[in-house]
Amino acid sequence: MKKWLSRTNSLILSAALIGIFILLTLFLRSLSGFQLDLSAGKQYTLSDQTLTALKNLGGDVRIIAFTVGTSANQRLNQDVSDMLDEYKKHSSKLKIEQYDLNQEPALAQQYGVSSASIVLEQGEQRRTIDIGTLFRAVDQEGNYEFSGEEQLTSALMTLSSAEKHKVAFLTGHEEIPLSSMTSLNSALQQGNVTAEEVQLNRDGAVPEDAEVLAMIGPQRDISTAELKAIRTYLGNGGKLLLALGFNQEMKSAWTNIDKLASDYGVSDLHAVTVDNTQTSTLGPLWVVPGFGDHDITRKLSESNLFPMLSLSIGVKAEEQSKWQLTSLLQSSDDSYAETNIQGLLNNETEYNEGQDTKGPVDLGFAADTQEGKPKAVILGTSSLFSDTEFMNGGNRDFALNTLNYLREQSNDLTIRPRQQQNYEVAYLTPVQARSVFVIAVAVIPLLFAAVGLLLWWRRRKA
Repeated sequence: MKKWLSRTNSLILSAALIGIFILLTLFLRSLSGFQLDLSAGKQYTLSDQTLTALKNLGGDVRIIAFTVGTSANQRLNQDVSDMLDEYKKHSSKLKIEQYDLNQEPALAQQYGVSSASIVLEQGEQRRTIDIGTLFRAVDQEGNYEFSGEEQLTSALMTLSSAEKHKVAFLTGHEEIPLSSMTSLNSALQQGNVTAEEVQLNRDGAVPEDAEVLAMIGPQRDISTAELKAIRTYLGNGGKLLLALGFNQEMKSAWTNIDKLASDYGVSDLHAVTVDNTQTSTLGPLWVVPGFGDHDITRKLSESNLFPMLSLSIGVKAEEQSKWQLTSLLQSSDDSYAETNIQGLLNNETEYNEGQDTKGPVDLGFAADTQEGKPKAVILGTSSLFSDTEFMNGGNRDFALNTLNYLREQSNDLTIRPRQQQNYEVAYLTPVQARSVFVIAVAVIPLLFAAVGLLLWWRRRKA
């Protein structure tokens, strides 16, 4: 009787566990769109920018993927297919079709496609993405990066908009040239924004159709005539992005630049920020700042996505009543703004009371009108816009959010897709492949079966 009850209890417990498993499976399947992404870097989770773009789709979009079905392309095609499936989960407006290019040559020709491509079509508008550009080899071992989400989201955002915008970049004062800001320029182009260099000594005025005038890392001062031309542009509704760059002679070299910043209630400390706490592994001159509460920084703060700034110039707010000033970036309490630039260049720096500014040091301000409209952003750093530092930490998102805020594009204050890093391709010899097969298909199942039989035998003997 006792043995019979024990067996009955075991059967009931087993049936209950199986029932719970089935109910849990049905419950999870009932949750529309539910998934748990445990991959490194959340590679199967769409970015905030992508989700916003899908939410704002104005109408149905037909996406046609033409892939080439060879054994060499199998893994790459799967990446593309998985990405499209993930997009489809989040929008019923996407109509996705996938074809083998070699099996549908007439359809490919209809869309002007001769190589593996993704075609997006909405009404009369069409965008084509070369699938080959979505992958970038990182070494000779077959590892690669995948930028599919970034390019597909960009194509979706520009598909329904034919509007063109312009940002003017000042030159003539040893600023960082557009040729050294190709990543920034490419990101702007993906948003239908043209970056155009302007030299006031030659052109005479900032283009009237420029939404923002960007001054990125000027090393020499602007002339009085240039200051007047910039003030005229800003007085007629233009916006300003002034990003200061390190200059050994900045205290005496930036008279008119300092006047321009002062127009918006910001003054330059002419000192480099040294931070002993919020810093990268590269040293205390590489500040990883905290954020102030502003539209530019809010989503970055929520995602703990912080910029990495090198040789940052401290700035401070002046007493004034015209502008609403918001601090965007600050160093830690354990920091200071070093005024001894020569000592800094000789790797000699320490806080001197009465000369240096004790932290936290402000590294940037947004100047808005009393009605809350954007007017200017004054930053004590400019290297984050350059190709060498643009992809570090949150630099890209901070830079683009700053420009989009000045352009009054509130939907573009977001976190953008990350490039998926280091996909690895494993090549197995026939012996290794057979070993993996035998272990996975035979050894492990037999091991579990043996353990189960042993437990059953021991219970029976008991």
